[in-house]
Amino acid sequence: MSANSWDLGIDAELEMVEQRMKKLVSSSQELLTSASLYVIEAGGKRLRPTLAILSHHAMHGNELERLIDIASAMELIHSATLIHDDINDGAEIRRGKKAAYREFGLHEAIVTGDFLFARAFYIGGTFGKKIVELVANTTTQVAEGEMMQYGHRRDPKLSVDQYLKIIEGKTASPIKTAAQLGVILAKGHAEDVRNFGEYGLNLGIAFQIIDDVLDLTGDEKRLGKPVGSDLREGNLTLPVILAKDKDKGLYKRLLELFRSETPDQTLIRECIDIVRSNGAVDEAIGIARGYAEGAKEYLESVPPSK
Repeated sequence: MSANSWDLGIDAELEMVEQRMKKLVSSSQELLTSASLYVIEAGGKRLRPTLAILSHHAMHGNELERLIDIASAMELIHSATLIHDDINDGAEIRRGKKAAYREFGLHEAIVTGDFLFARAFYIGGTFGKKIVELVANTTTQVAEGEMMQYGHRRDPKLSVDQYLKIIEGKTASPIKTAAQLGVILAKGHAEDVRNFGEYGLNLGIAFQIIDDVLDLTGDEKRLGKPVGSDLREGNLTLPVILAKDKDKGLYKRLLELFRSETPDQTLIRECIDIVRSNGAVDEAIGIARGYAEGAKEYLESVPPSK
């Protein structure tokens, strides 16, 4: 079962997604199955399936089997990107466990990510052209966002606009698509598809900003990874960008930090302390709140559902 604590009345559907994913990753190669289950069973918020299911219910859809299929496919794509992200970032921990490439090996993890993509598109390919193109375009945006982020790794000059473009591709676009898929399956109008898409996009941006705030302010046990992981991996996030634009001393520390292939833990701690103390965290939370409020505005025309 997913690790989220929301009570949205869709636990049965989310459990169906879990079981569908586990069935989909069954392979004649035992290692592929084991590595896939290792990633899936680590849990997660299951935000993408949740939004697909909720948007479908909001439009009074009744395509349950197809809904579970496409929600499972979206989560498998997400799981595949996490495996590859951890390799690109050199991350050690994911969801409180060793990253897949640390547990199974680099080659094995890359192939497992590829396998999850393949299984997702095995399901996605059974849908109509509109859905296939939507999911394919979204996966393209994720890849482009990842490449943009990697291109700005250890770049202390990263701007707010560049950061937002990165997270829109990597995080927000799949959340947008998940919300749209539920509506499309419910045969919603084009205006409904657009509104739910904009809701998902804004929610996804808000979600990622808060996730990045928690990386600097959260508890390691609850995060499932060390505090300051983004800095350690050379990735600037919104609170850090806002803080370094206010504090030249932080900018100089970031330059020093990123010159070394081996992260200086003391320097990382100093950077985090500056970010926490100069108002950047509250400013980032305020920006996230703005996106969340903007997301809700797109649902004002949606009638109440049961």
